[in-house]
Amino acid sequence: MLEHQKYNRGISIIELLVAIAIIGVAVSALISFATFSLRTSSLLKQTTQASFLVQEGLEALKNYRDNTGWDDDDPQDSYDGLGVLPTGTSLHVGLSGGIPQRWQLLLGTETLGIFTRDITVEFVERDTLDNIVSAGGAIDSATKKATVTVSWEERGGTRQLEVATYLTNWR
Repeated sequence: MLEHQKYNRGISIIELLVAIAIIGVAVSALISFATFSLRTSSLLKQTTQASFLVQEGLEALKNYRDNTGWDDDDPQDSYDGLGVLPTGTSLHVGLSGGIPQRWQLLLGTETLGIFTRDITVEFVERDTLDNIVSAGGAIDSATKKATVTVSWEERGGTRQLEVATYLTNWR
């Protein structure tokens, strides 16, 4: 009978070690999942914020277009119309200091916390069927392509969200 009790004690220690190993693997898996979830949540939060900044830039640009003549050439270059803006130049939106406040397009990019926002305006070309083409058409002086880009650094890499739209001289 003593031999049988010694044998049972040995199995109990082995069972305990196996149970500890299983618990260790499970805890490790839970920690890995939690870390992955936090990283994903952080990236989702930043992407959502970037999306809002892109939308804000587009809405401000449309508001600017609606409250400025298409071909206006302001001597201070604060309220130039989209038709005379320099193309391919980095721009950003800002509110004027006047009353009422108006959107302005200013040269350069804009930094908003960890984000950088950039707006570029380009000529639009159309073919003989009046379709927009990337090259080889005639310049449409009543349409501009506006691209809003928001970028940020995340985990050693640069993330970017970009949206392009066409704006017309609707007046």
